[in-house]
Amino acid sequence: MRSLILIHALILISFLSKGQEFKPYRIDDSVQVSIPPTFQKKDTLGQHIISAGTQFGNILIIKTPDDPKRTPEIEKKSHLDAFYENYVKNISSSVEGSIISGERDTTINNLRYKDFTLQADSGGGKQYRNFRIVHVNSATYIFQFLYQDVHKEYAASNIKSFFDGIKIPPDATVASQFTEPENTTGTPPTGSNYSMIGWGVGILILIVLIIFFIRRRKRLH
Repeated sequence: MRSLILIHALILISFLSKGQEFKPYRIDDSVQVSIPPTFQKKDTLGQHIISAGTQFGNILIIKTPDDPKRTPEIEKKSHLDAFYENYVKNISSSVEGSIISGERDTTINNLRYKDFTLQADSGGGKQYRNFRIVHVNSATYIFQFLYQDVHKEYAASNIKSFFDGIKIPPDATVASQFTEPENTTGTPPTGSNYSMIGWGVGILILIVLIIFFIRRRKRLH
């Protein structure tokens, strides 16, 4: 009987996985991503936000164009690394949870990314948030996949489809990840009030969306 139940469960999971295909979506001329076709998008406070649900988790993408009032000057790789580190620091200090599995600097087709996973527990079990950050062509893109611990094994294929589906033209170089002088004030990442306001607004939006996704997931169960 247990074997029969297991077989039916595997067939159901396979059916659900095939039933929800990830399809390419072009965020702009620079970045494309693969997501379920039932995604939603909106623009708020200068940010472009895309959200989508899968069987075993939720997808959240935030694009923030460079702003001369708060975007730090990025002229070389060390500036880019500092920019990423500052983002991770602000997230980890503003959202309840802890970073697990460490942070990872990833290079794909000559571009530098920052990957990390945040773990939280709101009382209903552990939740995980896999992040990938990339700054390119005068904008910062935050890719996030949120899922419950109970769905960790089943969400793996969705997570892979999502992050593997992030595409940027292969001819883009690290230079495309730097800011241009006219787009920035030249202030360091943590040195201005505008910078702190910018981070605060972005993180506030992120927290609200995370709470929304978690509550929606609980209602579905």
